Amino acid sequence: MKIKLERERLYCLGLALFLVGQLLGHTLLPVPLYGRYFLIYLGIFISIFSFIIDFRELYYAVNRHTLEKIEVIIFIIILTIVSIISLKHNYSYALIVNIIFILSAYHIRFEKILKTFFVIACSVLLIMLLAYILGLVGDGQVLQGRKTFGYRMPTDLVQLIVYITLSKIYLNLMKGRNNTSLYLLIFVIAIITLVESSSRLGSLTLLLLIPYTIFLKRKIFKSDFQISKFTQSILKNLFFIGALLSYLVTELFIRYPNNSVLEFINQITSARLTNNRMGIEFFGYSIWGQDIYTNISSFFKGWFYIDNSFYVFLLSYGLALLVLVGIGYRYVVNKCLKIHEYIIPFILLVIVLDSLIDQHFYSLEYNIFLLLPFSTLITYTNEEGLK
Repeated sequence: MKIKLERERLYCLGLALFLVGQLLGHTLLPVPLYGRYFLIYLGIFISIFSFIIDFRELYYAVNRHTLEKIEVIIFIIILTIVSIISLKHNYSYALIVNIIFILSAYHIRFEKILKTFFVIACSVLLIMLLAYILGLVGDGQVLQGRKTFGYRMPTDLVQLIVYITLSKIYLNLMKGRNNTSLYLLIFVIAIITLVESSSRLGSLTLLLLIPYTIFLKRKIFKSDFQISKFTQSILKNLFFIGALLSYLVTELFIRYPNNSVLEFINQITSARLTNNRMGIEFFGYSIWGQDIYTNISSFFKGWFYIDNSFYVFLLSYGLALLVLVGIGYRYVVNKCLKIHEYIIPFILLVIVLDSLIDQHFYSLEYNIFLLLPFSTLITYTNEEGLK
């Protein structure tokens, strides 16, 4: 038990250092590049060390020769190989780093992981807001007229707040805490970001989280709460449904560019469909991934940015990795449903829907729920919350 606690502390320390280095990269704070990289690499090293420090636990995990274990090990090997191939094509080391942190989270309590993320993300956010108020940093230069409060882009700020909120919602529901003050804070932040940053979709997501959380608390903690097989199937395959929906809407937009409904969707999503179409026209879909942003700078000087997580996979990371991540998503939801942990699947539902208009799904410094597959979950048993 002592070794497990030490391993958990080490892992959370490594994760904290990594998160600080990564989150600062989304800000305009003049932090030396080598300083950020030092924190990132040190965090990765500590994470790996925490994984191997308990050799008996690691040996036990690898040598439990059940069919499920063998399937998981094979999946991890395939995921690692595909991520390396994708890395060679798009030069995104985040693909490998994600695997390192996901694997080393084995038997780490997910509650501790979330608390670590919540503390670090909130701390960086508050530091940035203070720096902005003091005039130490300004607004991002990409989108003039929209306040970014020291972040490079308005979406970097608002989406971080969305994931912080989701982590806090889970922790509060798990402990059966009152969410009234959280609802008020979410409402105020959503209005401020809407007015000052013009982040319509992100602010709307924050506002919708209020009634959604109220619904979850009233429904999930009832003693007779059950999920139908059809709903379970939807929850398990939601990642693939989101990918298919993104593909269909974009392809329809390409074929029928003058359709009023599709034009309206493109308008309210800040030309996200237009950018998806541009990406397809410039590069086409990719199986193994490609470096779209470096390549496009050589022949296109206008605005281009993919703000849909599924098209980040389809154009940049590759279709192969998208399929594997979808399988991993299904594994996590199935794991939760088996132990009657119903909060996680419904939070993941929000993340998938949010990913239709955001590109941070596979960014660990935002989507901390990527660390779910091998971490330890606790389940609720009554209306008081989780035990």
